[in-house]
Amino acid sequence: MFYLNFIAKTNMKPKKVLEPYSEVNQKLENIGAKVRMLRKERSPNYEDFAAKSNINKVTLNKIERGESVSLRLFVLTIQKIGISLEDFFKGL
Repeated sequence: MFYLNFIAKTNMKPKKVLEPYSEVNQKLENIGAKVRMLRKERSPNYEDFAAKSNINKVTLNKIERGESVSLRLFVLTIQKIGISLEDFFKGL
């Protein structure tokens, strides 16, 4: 009963999402574009590259579009491309 009273008394408004994330989104898109460019230098077909590198093709596609994936998967992908993280982030 206490729980129901507590819920009824609290003002449970959804949190407002702060805008804009556009700067972050743009950076992620730039990172994805660079991954795509480097990957295409090694293998024009992303499905072939994913299969040879043992990376899920959906994950690779997300990275190349600048979508959120785990840092572990991102680093693994960069390693499979054959470039160091330091070199990857130069010029971004």
